[in-house]
Amino acid sequence: MDMQNKKAISVIREQQQTDPVMTMGQELSTLKISNIQKDALIQTMGEQLAMVKLELIQLKGGGN
Repeated sequence: MDMQNKKAISVIREQQQTDPVMTMGQELSTLKISNIQKDALIQTMGEQLAMVKLELIQLKGGGN
């Protein structure tokens, strides 16, 4: 078996950590995950607010 890349794994990982494109990609991925979590939280809070509003309407007698 002929190996194409004969660098040690530690050398490859070190290069990946210092590679600005790789670092930017990791940061972009982290930001994307953070935004997804934020959007999910906002959606959940919106749903809870809607439920509270409906309960308030029912308590005031507007739902009958």
